[in-house]
Amino acid sequence: MTDQPPLLSAARPLGALLPGVLSQTTATASSALSTSASSAPPARLSDAELVAVEAVAAAPLPELASCDGQFLAKCLRMLDTLPRRKDDVVGGEVRVRAYELAIGQRPKAAIEFLVTEALRNCRFFPSTSECVEILKRWERRDAAVQEQRQAAISSRHERQARFEDAMTRLAAGEASQDEIDAMPDYWKRVGETRSLLWRCDCGSYVLRPRRGSLQEEVRN
Repeated sequence: MTDQPPLLSAARPLGALLPGVLSQTTATASSALSTSASSAPPARLSDAELVAVEAVAAAPLPELASCDGQFLAKCLRMLDTLPRRKDDVVGGEVRVRAYELAIGQRPKAAIEFLVTEALRNCRFFPSTSECVEILKRWERRDAAVQEQRQAAISSRHERQARFEDAMTRLAAGEASQDEIDAMPDYWKRVGETRSLLWRCDCGSYVLRPRRGSLQEEVRN
């Protein structure tokens, strides 16, 4: 329900950005990143902390190193426990080279996932095309991905909390005109829908008088 976070002017790789960002945030921001899945309400973030976690959420993930030929050959030997099809006659270095061309550029974690899935579910030694299909189901779960997901969750929670705070202040008639002017356009439109704001002909929004205030004016 909240506005979208602003785009960063220059994205930096997460591996380079993360240490600096986390060192700038306080314990409150760190708590928000680590406890978002708990039942307790997420810790609130300051403006600086919100900028920091959104930088983490928007930063490009670092690339994972591809497996080398030795690692791939070892994994293929593990798959040798599976029976081969009758027409599967290629072996040795030729087989390793063929699989290296098809899937060798993948990260080690992806190849380990492939081996596990093939040993569990394949009746025969998987072909290169079958390996590619299995690898399509692999998802990154490394620390950088988890940190980025937690940062995105913390950002959404904080922006939602700020939106709800703004609606509460509007409903109580406590928001100043400067606050209203500074609100994102989406918030203003929601405030108008909830009969909390008037939209003027010029396009600006002002606080809508509450019913009690109108009745008081009539009595006076």
